[in-house]
Amino acid sequence: MSNQILIRPEYKHENSAIYSRHLPTIRQLQYFLAVCEEGNFRKAASRLGISQPPLSMQIKELEEKLQTILLIRNTRYVLLTEQGKMFRDLAQNWLENLSKTITHVNKQPIDKITLGITKILGFNFIPLLRNFTTHFQQQIDILQQDYSSKELIAEFTKKNIDLVIVSDYKNNNKQVNSLLVYQEPLVLALPEHHPASSQERIDLNTVVDLPLYCCKRYQNPDLYEKLIRVMSHLSKPIAMQPKLPNFLTMLMEIAMGRGMLLLPQSMAQAHIQGAVYKKLTLEYEKQLALDMHLLWHQSNDDNPTIKSMIEFLQKNRTETEYIE
Repeated sequence: MSNQILIRPEYKHENSAIYSRHLPTIRQLQYFLAVCEEGNFRKAASRLGISQPPLSMQIKELEEKLQTILLIRNTRYVLLTEQGKMFRDLAQNWLENLSKTITHVNKQPIDKITLGITKILGFNFIPLLRNFTTHFQQQIDILQQDYSSKELIAEFTKKNIDLVIVSDYKNNNKQVNSLLVYQEPLVLALPEHHPASSQERIDLNTVVDLPLYCCKRYQNPDLYEKLIRVMSHLSKPIAMQPKLPNFLTMLMEIAMGRGMLLLPQSMAQAHIQGAVYKKLTLEYEKQLALDMHLLWHQSNDDNPTIKSMIEFLQKNRTETEYIE
């Protein structure tokens, strides 16, 4: 007899509120509880391993979903409203029950290694990393959430993740080991009709007439600082404009001649007529490359699976993976 469990009709919730788009996310609940416990947005952001603006944005979205004010804040402290106090207790219980449920369902010990990958990479389009996950597919469980490097490091620090691959990591933690596994070059998306698009590699001095879609400093501090350093030596300053929320919309704007965008090479997969991807000259490619590091806890140094993974990456890194 099959071990499959049939779902009876009475368990269906076709019109149930549990599918409402207005329900808060788990991340919003976690962010809200961190603010409640710390009593301060800055301290809560530091605890979560993120900057303050995205924390404030998530709390604002949570209040909009609930159609109520949860927090009263000023520059010094945060106070909970009556609705906020009630929701804090409920949210605490929900997350605790969810955690207990996961533990109950997952009765068998987990042998797989949890791997978190920063969302700025097109992981499957990097041969070394694609081969790595294929080789260890039976031993690793890849997190599918959209995590920034900062968010991944926060989860890694709390030991919710065994391994992470993040960009431009500064190792200042004696309990963490790191290995530079890859350098991701940036490419330039620019209008096809721009004179510089005929060049095999782009000198940034030839595109100073185009505004550059750029992340804000808090979103990617290392890349932002690299861009500022490079642009300070150009023949003319490049105007910077905020990135648009949707990548395809940015490509369409670029195709119409309204800007350009630097992005990781592995993310240059979508194509819009009128926009082209071009490599940078070797000088700028080297200056703007993203250093990708594998991190693991020193306490796992003797884990045979993790040791095998590290040896695989060390052995299969080739000089072509690096920008000389």
